[in-house]
Amino acid sequence: MGEDLWEDYRRRHLRRLGEALEKGEVDPPIVPLLNLLNSNDNYVTTSSCSGRVVLLSTSPKEDKYSSSFHRKWHRPVMFEEVWEGYREFEGSYLWLKVDPFILHVAAKSLPHAQALVETARRAGIKIAGIQVIRPHRVNIEIRGIDSMAVPLHWGRPLVDRDYVKVLVEIANRKMVKNMRRLERFYGAVEELLQVVDS
Repeated sequence: MGEDLWEDYRRRHLRRLGEALEKGEVDPPIVPLLNLLNSNDNYVTTSSCSGRVVLLSTSPKEDKYSSSFHRKWHRPVMFEEVWEGYREFEGSYLWLKVDPFILHVAAKSLPHAQALVETARRAGIKIAGIQVIRPHRVNIEIRGIDSMAVPLHWGRPLVDRDYVKVLVEIANRKMVKNMRRLERFYGAVEELLQVVDS
């Protein structure tokens, strides 16, 4: 019974991923890692983000219901891209943010989940842990640490061109670090999958 539930769950998420890939809804930098994990019958990815630089429009409450992406990039950015987005903003509250990669994975069993969490930690990823344990699966979250959040507009403009240049440099350094962490994790997962169930 548990085996059937796992297989159904895994097939459902692989189908959703396939549909998202066809629509171009998956960040290209994380696709190799998703493919690697999904190549093993003991794991399935359920959601992911490779990391991003965003201009986020929000409200004073900063809740997700009042927030929207004014601009979004899954890569290091050019200063002019960010400056143009800032200059074109017509709302009241705007943040420049760097969000690190995040990955949600389901494992077939607790030992498989523990092995993946330990692999992430060995790869230098500090935020990795088990979220939910069910009879037929164990859900894991793995997340980078390279983040930043700076208000650019708070009822009025707060920054000038030179300061935004500095922020973009810092954001890009964080994005490069984020991508290196993803690459290290990919290599560690490759090693894990060579020995899992062997």
